[in-house]
Amino acid sequence: MRLLLDENFPLALYHRLRKDGKDVEHIIATGQRGIGDDVLRSRLAREPLVFLTQDDEFADVPPDFRSQVIISRLPQRMPIAERVERWVAALHRFAERQPRERLFEISPAGELLAWEVRRSSRELRGPV
Repeated sequence: MRLLLDENFPLALYHRLRKDGKDVEHIIATGQRGIGDDVLRSRLAREPLVFLTQDDEFADVPPDFRSQVIISRLPQRMPIAERVERWVAALHRFAERQPRERLFEISPAGELLAWEVRRSSRELRGPV
């Protein structure tokens, strides 16, 4: 499982995941701060990555995307150390389950929830 962290995540998460032996990239650490969403979407369409973001713009995942997208709903007011622990725990659960769905969210409580992407209308349907 190759992880890609959006630039809106603290580098503390990136360092923690690397320390845990995960194959992870961070947009900032790769020198791509400010990369356009179109460039990022192109990469996500062609590479099998797990993309962690806080941006709802990535909720419209096409069914044929090669990557999986996880949108974090953890509140920014939560201390960074606590958010890092919840993200790490959710990603460990994700790796253990190896789900096939394309779109997920991490709830404010740290739960990992899968969303169904409908092929015909590309509409999202609640957690499955």
